[in-house]
Amino acid sequence: MDFALKKRLITNADDFGWSRGITDGILLAHREGVITSTTLMANQAASEYALEQAVRVPKLGVGIHLRLCDGLPVLPPRDVPTLVNQEGRFYSIADLRHRLWRRKVLGSEIQEEFRAQIRWMKERGVIPTHADSHHHIHVHPFVAGPFREALAAEGIRRARPACQQCWPRNGVVAGAHGGPLYRRVLLKSYLEVLQRTVFRSLESPDYRLAAHPRYRGNSELLGESWRAALQSLPPGTYELECHPGLSETGFSETDNWRDRREEELRLLTDPALRLLMEECGIERISYSDLEEPASNAG
Repeated sequence: MDFALKKRLITNADDFGWSRGITDGILLAHREGVITSTTLMANQAASEYALEQAVRVPKLGVGIHLRLCDGLPVLPPRDVPTLVNQEGRFYSIADLRHRLWRRKVLGSEIQEEFRAQIRWMKERGVIPTHADSHHHIHVHPFVAGPFREALAAEGIRRARPACQQCWPRNGVVAGAHGGPLYRRVLLKSYLEVLQRTVFRSLESPDYRLAAHPRYRGNSELLGESWRAALQSLPPGTYELECHPGLSETGFSETDNWRDRREEELRLLTDPALRLLMEECGIERISYSDLEEPASNAG
């Protein structure tokens, strides 16, 4: 099939299984909205519940949301001592990044923990359609290699793209990234090299959609940001990453994304968003529908 002139979009919801509220929100956004794909967090409070519910929605692609922070590892803490604190729990994302840059984390432990999380899902009868990671940690220079090797060892051929782009382009140099020009250019270049080298064997969309600079940092403009991007997309295959969810007592009180999750759920289930995709000629697909490597469109 010739995809050169087609616009294809995977709308992927992260954090499936982190809580029942998030899980139910994702399922609602699939049944009544535009979600086509999600990624499961293994070994979390609602992970088993999420997999039980996923059986009822066979058109929802379910991948693995690999993590090195938030909660407990799948492997015994003694087997991954550089990944956990004295309580046997993963470090916070800030501490993890600090430890990675100081080379206090072993790549072999990252690979084995990632493999254990994938096997945790497989053992429950679900083969991941693709993989991504919590806080995008898989694109870190010291995690990318173990991520690729873990996927190869477990037979996973598809992954979230490292590269991201914003639309409309409007002449903004490396506008998908924040900060001064030099940082934006360096980060864009690094991610493109990563996609074409370390991740070259993985099937991915061309880009992950990023918020245009004019909308970044203002969650009230999220809907406008999505609409502007969809109306400006050139032919290619893309991923729209999202985090819908419902509030849940005992979890949402400490969830910094609580309000954002509910706003995303409202937008994703708004019939106007589905209609806009149809009007723009955008085909909604899941990671299972990727049939050839991305074409690096745009």
